[in-house]
Amino acid sequence: MDFPVSKGQFNERDGIQPTQYDERGIPYGGPARYPGMSNTPPGDPDRYEGNFDAQTGEPYPHMRRRPDGIIGPALMFVDTDLQTATWLGSVLVLVPRMYPPPTVALSDEGSLEMPFPAVLLDTYKMTAFYRIDIKVPLHVSKEKKVEYRVNNTGPTYKFFVPGQTTPWRFAFWSCNGWSLSVTDKEKMEMGGDNAVWDDLLQKHNTVPFHVQVCGGDQLYADKIWRSDIWKPWLAIKDKFVRRDAPFTREMSEFADDFYFTHYAKCFFPSRFGESMETIPIATIIDDHDVWDGIGSYPDYLQNSKVFVQLKEYAFKYWRLYQAHTNQQLARQHGYFGNHGYCWLKQFGPYTAALGPDTRYERTLHQIVEPRTYDMIFEQLDKMSPSVRHLVVFLGVPIVYPRLTYIEKTLSGMKSLGLTKLSFISKQRSIVNIWGEPELSDDMNDHWTSEVHMEERKAFVLRLQEVARKRNVRVTFVGGDVHCCGAGRFASANPALPPERDFRFMPQIISSAIMNTPPPNLVIRAVHTSAKTYFLDQNTDEMMYRLFEKDVNGKAPPNNNEKLLGRRNFSSYVEDLDTKGLIINIHVQNENNKGTKPYTINVPALAATNNMV
Repeated sequence: MDFPVSKGQFNERDGIQPTQYDERGIPYGGPARYPGMSNTPPGDPDRYEGNFDAQTGEPYPHMRRRPDGIIGPALMFVDTDLQTATWLGSVLVLVPRMYPPPTVALSDEGSLEMPFPAVLLDTYKMTAFYRIDIKVPLHVSKEKKVEYRVNNTGPTYKFFVPGQTTPWRFAFWSCNGWSLSVTDKEKMEMGGDNAVWDDLLQKHNTVPFHVQVCGGDQLYADKIWRSDIWKPWLAIKDKFVRRDAPFTREMSEFADDFYFTHYAKCFFPSRFGESMETIPIATIIDDHDVWDGIGSYPDYLQNSKVFVQLKEYAFKYWRLYQAHTNQQLARQHGYFGNHGYCWLKQFGPYTAALGPDTRYERTLHQIVEPRTYDMIFEQLDKMSPSVRHLVVFLGVPIVYPRLTYIEKTLSGMKSLGLTKLSFISKQRSIVNIWGEPELSDDMNDHWTSEVHMEERKAFVLRLQEVARKRNVRVTFVGGDVHCCGAGRFASANPALPPERDFRFMPQIISSAIMNTPPPNLVIRAVHTSAKTYFLDQNTDEMMYRLFEKDVNGKAPPNNNEKLLGRRNFSSYVEDLDTKGLIINIHVQNENNKGTKPYTINVPALAATNNMV
């Protein structure tokens, strides 16, 4: 046979036997060499050998959703070819290196397509990463269900593509994991890992999403700093000696193993892994995909050999697991940037989606390099003239209350040298493991941080020109902050309706699908600073009072009507009658079962938009 099968599928008398699946499509039992699904594998559970057989690359039972040693599949939406009316996507699978390259076969409403071949992206130890590019022709007037199989064995998976003239539906979520400080009790009180995921998947099973945009922090990699391997480096007192200290071979081997294994464990044996089988992803990166606050630390840390090299390992596995590419093929696969990995995708003819990379090029003084901004707007110039909506997905919200007073407090602590005092430096709630104020990276992460305000203003003003010249509505969507809400930029003229205002740019905040919300007092402090601000003399910005009622029908805690501290995700549907975009923020109910929707209608920009 040309592809390995498990011993449980073969005997001398009957040959290969069909695998038996439960109602979820997961095989009963597993290969005979790993009897039962409760085995405790050898080795550290956070290392490769604790999850994969080091000799064969086959995953241990707790990692399996298939009988044949394949991890995945994970679907990704690549683009829509409007010239040929073709949906473009890719499938990622991880297989033992000794296996031949996998294939994917599609069944397009009964029409069986020839298997699509795989491209080897990379290997780690005994595991190989393969990308299989797939194509689906779009029907003129109806949505289609597409079924597919890997190697023509195992479960049959399905996803849905819209028609050429039917509306697109997509979901957005962020923060798919837990901060290290969250206790097991707190997790259980909120309904555990899957309460909001279950609601998203239930809605998908009723009315399918065509894409899920993963808005950053698809996993939390902060745990990497808990290893003893960093202790000698962290013990170096002089910041410049620490900056120049080498990234050792042992550090390199640990980083490679950690990111490979952490991704595999967090992604595939999870609801997110289940969702990737049936809802194609499009991902942007945020700090926890790398580690907390990356890019927002002082230069001596950002430019240290350890930070620089460790970041490369984090991005190596972001490219492989989340972008289905590698460093050599990334530009060919549609990612662009002076150094980072931005993307622009057509969600059909009427909606374009922009995913800037706000992490790779980030420093304390900039979020995105100037040349990358130019490349972004060069790509926007190539958008189809049929586009009505440009949705800009950002890890951190761009319309958000100012946190200036907190920034000044932290800056004052540092400038006075207070972080060096022993009684402060030992308080981990005040000072982080690098000796910097704990919240300073969180403050510097924000577009509304004082250090980024001019960059933010320039970006928004350039997008205003795109909106005006191309007559498209710009909408921002962001995550990161573990609460939900909505705001907007708009012309300072209150008499101008949104339909005619090219400066009207809504902002949706949707975070987190898993992580815990901030305490109500923190939400209240941010809520209090949510005033009307001015971007320039023509543009103001504000947060909406979206939450006059909480999910329980009562007033929200502390009357925080602008930001609600509950877990959530959001959904987006094109309204082809009004040409608008219907958005719902789905907020977790108080009993942890299901969600309550809060609706925002985004109008298209009229052809007679104001030219002021």
